[in-house]
Amino acid sequence: MSRSGWLVAAAVALVAFYVGKGLGPAPIGFPDPSDARDAAAMEAAVAEALAEPRAFPRTSALIRLFEGLTTENVEGAARAVEARAGEYDPVDLQLFLTAWTHLDPSAAMRAVQGWPIRSRRELGIRIVMREWAASGRQIEAGAYFDTLTDPDQRELAAGPLVRGWALAGDAEGALGLALRFWEADGRRDVIDALIRGVLHTRGADGTFELARRVDPKTGGEFAQRVAQTALNLAGRSDPRAAAAYYDELAGTAPAAPWLVSNLPRIAGLLRNESPELALDWLLPKAPGPERTRGLMETAGTWAKLDFDAAWAWFEQHAESARDAQAELSPTDSAVLAGLVRRMARIRPVQAAPWALRLRPESDRVEMLRRVAYFWSASDAPAADAWIAGLALDANDLARIREGAEWGRAAESSPSN
Repeated sequence: MSRSGWLVAAAVALVAFYVGKGLGPAPIGFPDPSDARDAAAMEAAVAEALAEPRAFPRTSALIRLFEGLTTENVEGAARAVEARAGEYDPVDLQLFLTAWTHLDPSAAMRAVQGWPIRSRRELGIRIVMREWAASGRQIEAGAYFDTLTDPDQRELAAGPLVRGWALAGDAEGALGLALRFWEADGRRDVIDALIRGVLHTRGADGTFELARRVDPKTGGEFAQRVAQTALNLAGRSDPRAAAAYYDELAGTAPAAPWLVSNLPRIAGLLRNESPELALDWLLPKAPGPERTRGLMETAGTWAKLDFDAAWAWFEQHAESARDAQAELSPTDSAVLAGLVRRMARIRPVQAAPWALRLRPESDRVEMLRRVAYFWSASDAPAADAWIAGLALDANDLARIREGAEWGRAAESSPSN
């Protein structure tokens, strides 16, 4: 589909949506030009406000001034903003450009496209395009986008157009627009823009609801990236919903590699609420390096927060750990590795036999090295005797002895 073709299709869909629903952001009201400052007065007032070094009073003054913009005085405000190009605050620039966009988006876009400083020009294009679409004038914004001939400017504006479309309330239209950009130009940023816009207007539940409109099993990489981005961004707001969505995507069959790669991230979000909840969610998952990492990191976090509670959970759930002579299961070893990381610091003598029981894939040598470090800092002779009795290969023993030496050096340093 050509650029004009997809834009027309999106426009038709949007018109039907708004005619049927009667939705749309309320317009921003600006004063009658006869009741507002003229261009010279606006320029002087904005310049004075920009000179205020404190951010909060500067922002407050600028907001009041920009509420008084008119087509007659906006050029004065623009001159004042551009005069401080070398010392501008991005927030100040955003305040001005968003106000100008609501007043006259075409003029604002033409102005920023001509700015000589690249960083300001690129930021300005993004701000204006996003706010133009978010203001409820997505069709105008999309039509202007279609007139862009500079490939760099089209790339800059595509994501903000999608995000603004979602911010205006048409998440479904934004999803379709993102798909068209993806298919036409392969732009990855449009998916992030889509999800951020939907998350802002519909929250985490609405974001996952939209993500369910595409099927990662049949929708290819686009659908997979929509699901991944929703898990990541919306999961920060609602980790439990993200975990439920993950389970829904995984189903009963082995999860696809692209989905499994999200396990540690979701576990990290869950453990911010409750490490126990995160462990309970991870335990039924299929074995793999991502699950192992999630278990280790979650147990380690819990051990830092409340070691005794974490250890009590381990003793209750780790069946293979109850027999001191038994080999630990991969799951129990992964959880124990997280606990030993903390235990080595606070109780190195008790941690030593547990570290020896770890499986090789559970950072066994690193945990032994950690025990040696902290034990040597408190009782070097006992630590040396323990190390001498370890039946390990030469390379591993060298690493552990190095840790012990560092522990002794740390203990004897003047700062201690």
